[in-house]
Amino acid sequence: MSDKITIRSELRPGDLGRIAALHGEVYATEPGFPADMSFEAFVCRTLADFVLEDGADGRIWLAERGDKLLGCAAMINREGRGQLRWVLAAREARGLGLGRDLVGRAMDYARDRGCSEVYLETTTGLDASMAIYEKLGFEIVSEERLDHWNADDHKKLTMVKVFQ
Repeated sequence: MSDKITIRSELRPGDLGRIAALHGEVYATEPGFPADMSFEAFVCRTLADFVLEDGADGRIWLAERGDKLLGCAAMINREGRGQLRWVLAAREARGLGLGRDLVGRAMDYARDRGCSEVYLETTTGLDASMAIYEKLGFEIVSEERLDHWNADDHKKLTMVKVFQ
């Protein structure tokens, strides 16, 4: 198997399940996230909504080494706005700039599609992700108590980046 990481945006059967599984595996060991399957189930629901409710209007990027999924990010089209979703790098791929690369591709896609702004929803406690978003000019516009997936003291943050 090659050590080279490739990034693709053409989805194949099984990719949505791989994205959900990666989220479940990574976040089960993150402080404050549940060790059960509730977060993974939440991600499954949002991925299903993307396809079934939104008609897969957007793009998902998958970073792979051979057959192993190492990271992902997506940009969903929301009536002239973009929503950044499912940004994640596997533990063994952290520190390689992969998250920054995936988010950069998503932001370029939104800009090329003529989005006036991009927003994302994240949670407190994800410092590395927050650093990427802040470097790109995202600002927190709201913060509220999080009631999803048995979250421990996490707050939901909505962040926005307006294109100039």
